[in-house]
Amino acid sequence: MIDATTELPFTVLRGEEGRTNSRAVPLIPLQIAAGSFSESQALDTDVDEWVELPDGFSASEDLFVAQVVGESMNRRIPNGAWCLFRANPKGTRQGKIVVAQHRSIDDAETGGSFTVKKYYSEKVAAEGGAGWAHHRITLSPESTDSSFQPIVLGAEEQYEVRVLAELVVVLV
Repeated sequence: MIDATTELPFTVLRGEEGRTNSRAVPLIPLQIAAGSFSESQALDTDVDEWVELPDGFSASEDLFVAQVVGESMNRRIPNGAWCLFRANPKGTRQGKIVVAQHRSIDDAETGGSFTVKKYYSEKVAAEGGAGWAHHRITLSPESTDSSFQPIVLGAEEQYEVRVLAELVVVLV
């Protein structure tokens, strides 16, 4: 739950007021790391707080708001910024800012660890010519601090990474 004294760049609605507002999306109590993978947290969409979207945005079931913390994406997302995300993105993820979950370091109780990065994938033809497979997935920082390095995952790790959402807009 958001502290009532915290100044936010949007209106927070609670309970039934949020659930019935056609311009509201869930406020996910998750601080997504803009560094390496964060400590295990669950992406729980069963919430009681909602964000009334700014003018020009339409609510839909796949949108949610969460906070991004850290400096590895500071060229695009300031540390502590609240962002609007689209869950379960369709189509290519190439070059998009995504919320990724790395399954090999997940916590059985909470479901996983998350990071926000720019997504790149190198693909190769699958064995037997049936489609394609990831050769390498790179989750790249976009930071003014050069100490942040890309997270590079080889073909053997492709099933351990899941893209949960893509960035729609930084709210502030």
